[in-house]
Amino acid sequence: MSNQFEPLDPDEVVLLKNEQCKILIAQPTFRARELTQEAIAILKANDPFVNNFWSKHQEPWITEGVPAKTLRYGAKTWQEGKVRMRIIVEFCPDEPEVEEIAGPQELESLSETESPLDDIRRMIDEPNS
Repeated sequence: MSNQFEPLDPDEVVLLKNEQCKILIAQPTFRARELTQEAIAILKANDPFVNNFWSKHQEPWITEGVPAKTLRYGAKTWQEGKVRMRIIVEFCPDEPEVEEIAGPQELESLSETESPLDDIRRMIDEPNS
């Protein structure tokens, strides 16, 4: 199994193979968008612990971003801008997708098609005029 996770589109569907892995959503089948929306809702929940943390001042963390500066890999100086948090759902396939192999008929039709080099071969074979 590779470790090449890729973000899922918000409308792509996830089906958990193990119901014990359910998190934030009661059903094992959901859209990626539903999981991220539920995570954001929990951040904003009316829970006393969360309310001590979350307020209108933290809202920009998930919307337009908060003023910040960063020192990124390879940079020589700090860069000013904004930072925001995104909650994404990623997927890593057990096995990479395999391209279909052409069947015998498809291989035959491929060999019958002209190669871009055929024009050059003809020019070389033609006597100079």
